[in-house]
Amino acid sequence: EGDSVVAGCVCNAGFAGAIAASSSAPYFSGSCSSVGCPELSSGADVVSGCTCNQGSQGSIAATSSSPYYSGGCTVACPDNSYGNDVASGCTCNAGYTGDISSTPSSPYYDGSCAAVSCPDN
Repeated sequence: EGDSVVAGCVCNAGFAGAIAASSSAPYFSGSCSSVGCPELSSGADVVSGCTCNQGSQGSIAATSSSPYYSGGCTVACPDNSYGNDVASGCTCNAGYTGDISSTPSSPYYDGSCAAVSCPDN
């Protein structure tokens, strides 16, 4: 994208790379390559569109500055826990016990929060 190689070219949104003027044919060097979909998403590349994997939520849009996309996909804290998302950390609700940790495959977390039993007496 741009008026000419001399004036400067930039890669389109969703593409990474650089183009520079050259004194020999084709009178420029460099290239732009499409950026792959980020973690927890799938698709051919950012330009074609990325979809959050099952169990994650969010959106991804192509941009012209690094990392050449905005947004992303996150995994919500599971039942009986709270927090921004699994990657940031989830804490069991009051009256529940357990641990939640992030994993690289669906459902993208391990563990759970179970109700604490009433004490004897």
